[in-house]
Amino acid sequence: MTEKEQLVPYDLVKPGWEGSYTGEKSDTPDDSTDDKGNVIDRWSTWPWEGSGVDWAQWGDEIHHVNRMQEALGTLSDEVRRIRIHIGGLVLCDGGVPVSIDDLLGAIGSGVLPKEPFRVGCWPGGQGRTTRPHHSESMQIIESILRGYLAGKPEEQLIREFPHATGFVHQIYDWLGPFQDLTQLQKLMLKRMLLSFEYFTRSSFDDYDLAMQVANSCFGDDGIGAELDKRICELADLPEIQRLRYGMYEKNIEMIEGAEKRDLYTVCTRIACGVYELSDCHHNTFRVIDNQIYGIAKGRMGGIPDRSVGAERRRLGQLLFGYALALDRWLLGQPMQFLLLDLGHVDLGLDPKNEILRVYAYLGEERSAVKQWLAASLWCNLYHNPMGGLKPHADQWGERHSQILARAKELHISARDWMDSQLVR
Repeated sequence: MTEKEQLVPYDLVKPGWEGSYTGEKSDTPDDSTDDKGNVIDRWSTWPWEGSGVDWAQWGDEIHHVNRMQEALGTLSDEVRRIRIHIGGLVLCDGGVPVSIDDLLGAIGSGVLPKEPFRVGCWPGGQGRTTRPHHSESMQIIESILRGYLAGKPEEQLIREFPHATGFVHQIYDWLGPFQDLTQLQKLMLKRMLLSFEYFTRSSFDDYDLAMQVANSCFGDDGIGAELDKRICELADLPEIQRLRYGMYEKNIEMIEGAEKRDLYTVCTRIACGVYELSDCHHNTFRVIDNQIYGIAKGRMGGIPDRSVGAERRRLGQLLFGYALALDRWLLGQPMQFLLLDLGHVDLGLDPKNEILRVYAYLGEERSAVKQWLAASLWCNLYHNPMGGLKPHADQWGERHSQILARAKELHISARDWMDSQLVR
């Protein structure tokens, strides 16, 4: 939401939905306008369920939280803005957990900051950056890689970019002297650098630029397609499928030899960009690292001293901590007894930091509005398909299964409150 976007009167939206005026007028009032013909932009505050989905397709948990909303009567615009921002939370965003803490503060105080932190790329998710110097860092990475391709010595780049000394050392250590680089590796580096025209600008600020770079990287007639063709001819590989993941499995089965299959995987990852130009992803810079290493070694993974799955574990642990704390706060259990109980078990993680934050931000007062907002946030943390703790059955559902399985063994659940509500 921006200050220019005026929320429509509350009686023009249903629970689980929101709407704002676009500033446009229609000569004939209909379902997309108010009774004066003012055009309304409506969207679901449960965006992972699909903005156009019918109520009947929403699950029991969402229906319950929507009923909590109905029972509140008319909501103030301030409360509605908090709910919109909760709906915009995307858990693969690089701002987690800063964005979650910002939301907890808003729920606890009843006021969304004038400039809240960005929580994601869904409707309602915009705000001030959680990643200072992001574009600047991308510009430095691009300059270093282009400097390497231009034959600049390592020492010169370190003098130019002293804060990136470690990164420069890695580049020259992995790729070796520029003069020893193969023509194939040079093409792969150029292919990788195509995305940086977008990465060196703020994410999602310029739609036209995004489309321009997307076509260049992924379009059938773009520069990326031309480079992919040259790479395939030089390395004798099948056609690289940009953004068409289903074809990757088919093509790799046709390739004989493990080394060539590894190389095809690297080329495919590069051709898909960094999560398809989603440089807001929490893993963005690690992906860039992995691609450079892949170009150097001809295979993905295996970076020395790199802990595999570190980001997934970090997110899973903090999401479990937040979800567990919200669950117990909704149940009315004092934090002190929750922490005492956890002191007698080994979860394989320590959720105390998240528990302290949730209880401190939400406070002792448990108004109906605050409980509804807390329940809305819990649902997002638990079920969000873009990195949530336990999404509905889909391809992301197993990411944090070990944490949940260990908790289950210890008879600890982060959903006791919701389960108690659904059996009523």
